Amino acid sequence: MAKILVVDDIQDNISLLCFNLEDDHHEVITAANGYECLDKAAEHCPDLILLDMMMPGISGTETLARLQQDSSLRDIPVIMVSANDADDFIIEALDIGALDYVAKPFIYPVLAARMRTALRLRENQRELQALNKRLSKLASLDPLTEAYNRRHFLELGNTEFAKAQRFHRPLSVIMLDVDKFKAINDTYGHPTGDAALKQLTQLCQNAGRSSEIVGRFGGEEFVLCCPDTDQTGAMALAERLRTSIEESTLDYDGSTLNYTASMGVTSIQEDDKSLNDMLRRADQLLYYSKENGRNRCTTDSDVI
Repeated sequence: MAKILVVDDIQDNISLLCFNLEDDHHEVITAANGYECLDKAAEHCPDLILLDMMMPGISGTETLARLQQDSSLRDIPVIMVSANDADDFIIEALDIGALDYVAKPFIYPVLAARMRTALRLRENQRELQALNKRLSKLASLDPLTEAYNRRHFLELGNTEFAKAQRFHRPLSVIMLDVDKFKAINDTYGHPTGDAALKQLTQLCQNAGRSSEIVGRFGGEEFVLCCPDTDQTGAMALAERLRTSIEESTLDYDGSTLNYTASMGVTSIQEDDKSLNDMLRRADQLLYYSKENGRNRCTTDSDVI
């Protein structure tokens, strides 16, 4: 069953089409002119539009043109239906974006066959859109943790860096690494290590605002890009995250696992040329945390 929008200014034509379409178990929505068509298409998002060519107000071709101009409506297939079968009218409608053209008086089985073709196309479009969405997700997310992968994190982070420079807004980066992660894998096995990384990702995503960008840089190393966050705010976020990691437990295969993380925290500086400058500095600060006892956060002012 499909949702069909029938547009015609003659009620007898609408009634005849509705009878046939409903007999084929389609859901039918009707409109008496082009303006109603545009409103009801936006409201109901039909699977197919049967659009009369000659109507008062705005014509079928003008209505079709307006449908094509709306990004939310242009993918709806449209079959033009009209008593005017002049070549110029047909060519104009097809050039604007109509999928097909049926002349009145039409034979319903022929129209139904053309509708089936249009509906198959619509379904194929939806499947392709869903596939593209899944592929886009696979291309941007780390497959284990579903944090952003390194490439996509850098794309988003560089955009935030450019905004911060242009509008003189604060920006901070937190780089973190699980302490003694190799020991977790060696003692409990790699599945337990994987579970810890998934849990860590969730803790990172829950610690800050939705605007924070969380990425996995590789192995047990993660990074957060924090827009509109100065050094004080970033350090508070890092400490909150460090505490939540330290206090968390991971139950796996009858065992309870605790782990900690070390962090480097930096904010944008006047001589930074790119996000990479901030990342290099955060990495150095992370190394300082590792070398000075682990399970701690180090920021720029701590090593001056």
